[in-house]
Amino acid sequence: MKISDLKPGQKVSINGMLAEYKGIQKVRLSNFGKVEKRVFQCEGINIYKYYSLNEGSKTLKSEKIRLL
Repeated sequence: MKISDLKPGQKVSINGMLAEYKGIQKVRLSNFGKVEKRVFQCEGINIYKYYSLNEGSKTLKSEKIRLL
């Protein structure tokens, strides 16, 4: 399964950390501006994990992401 196949709201585990896929959102990067990224929000803490849109063709296994 590819990262681009995930649906918003799906629960995943990224390197053992529980997270929820939020979909493609515009994110502000310091010294760069707003860009679109694939966003994962970790549960229990306010940490976000971002993947570029180009990485959507990578498999979940190669990025150490596991569906729950």
